[in-house]
Amino acid sequence: MDSRSRAADLLALVPAAAIPPIFLHRLYQPDVSIGPLDVYGADVAVWAVVAAAVAAGIRFGWAPLAPARTLWLLTGALLALFAASCFWTPLDDTVRHLISAAKIAEYALLAPALVLLLRTRAQLDRFLAAFVAWAVAAAGWGVLQFLGVVSEFEGKRPGQREVSFLGIHDFAAFSGAALVVGLAGIALRERPRLAPVAVVAGSIGVVLAASLFAYAGVVLAAAGALYMGRRAGTITARRVLALSAVLVTVLAGVLALRTYDVTDFLSFLGGRATTTSSEEVQSGTHRALLAYIGIRIWRDHPVLGAGFGRSIDRYEPYLDDARRRFPDSSPESFPSPENRWGVQNYWVQLLADVGVVGFVLGLAVFGTALALALRAPPAALATGAIAAGWILVAAGTWHGVGIVAGLPLQALTFLGFGLAATVTTVR
Repeated sequence: MDSRSRAADLLALVPAAAIPPIFLHRLYQPDVSIGPLDVYGADVAVWAVVAAAVAAGIRFGWAPLAPARTLWLLTGALLALFAASCFWTPLDDTVRHLISAAKIAEYALLAPALVLLLRTRAQLDRFLAAFVAWAVAAAGWGVLQFLGVVSEFEGKRPGQREVSFLGIHDFAAFSGAALVVGLAGIALRERPRLAPVAVVAGSIGVVLAASLFAYAGVVLAAAGALYMGRRAGTITARRVLALSAVLVTVLAGVLALRTYDVTDFLSFLGGRATTTSSEEVQSGTHRALLAYIGIRIWRDHPVLGAGFGRSIDRYEPYLDDARRRFPDSSPESFPSPENRWGVQNYWVQLLADVGVVGFVLGLAVFGTALALALRAPPAALATGAIAAGWILVAAGTWHGVGIVAGLPLQALTFLGFGLAATVTTVR
């Protein structure tokens, strides 16, 4: 191996090495405050990946970025709108919102960085192996929490939904992405050693996190894998049955841990009174309540929204209507200075914060990345299936999370975009 290949392989190890600190909850990360800016270990890891990508671009060229130029332009436009909208209403916390927008931009750099760093199949395989290895660790830690052996954020609480070392939705999305690696392996007859490990670890994680949003993304990802497998000519009845068995098994586990929440939400949809006490906040009706407030904010600011991050503080004019619409919700379910819930739905918050313009841009970014993945050339169908799956899992999980900067889910989203952009460049 010549020095050029050695340098490329060493640089390509950086995103793999960055997976553990990036996919780790802030409670477990070292941090330092610099004025109003909080810097975590994950930020340092992201900067390391970006620095390695710049070095790779200088040494080996920037050409791999060209095929996805539309994706970069749309992402840049959305990020610019986030930053500009911080000034829609001059408030005392404008700097805080600008810092959040800047951190989202920081994480967005993971997408082009991945394209510049992963240039060969071997480099891509090492990255995916590291990703699945960390998913194994996350699933194992979640199992220990479920058994009451180790503590989670609030102490030992066995026998319920678990957070592992990421947080509920981040754990669900990260595990779902690992499961996608396995589903793509089944559908396309790829990575026979990695795929079974990815299926087991990913399935355990998705079940323990029990996010219906992440599971919906996994189902769509499985459909994408079948589509890519059909393109490759690898789909057989046996493989379809295997994929179906995984999905049914995972669904059974998710519903087993979410039965109470599902029943409560269905009761709300049917108009029957719930039995929630005043001390409880049920996730189904709670999210519907917060989404209602988000939609009301958007209706009053339809084109460009109320401003990035402003929806978390603009709830008061809508509280009385929300209480009439959700009469059985506990007082703690409603936003207040003590409970700054926010909208807790990325897509609704896009409407509330940056209006229909931002919402369309957000859809365009996800849609462009997904199209890149699904149009992968024959040699990269498996990579395209994984990239499409990561994007779909992220898009589904964002239904349960607001626009919060620095989340592992955010990293997964942009890594999915980056992986989609590699389908025509990896050799």
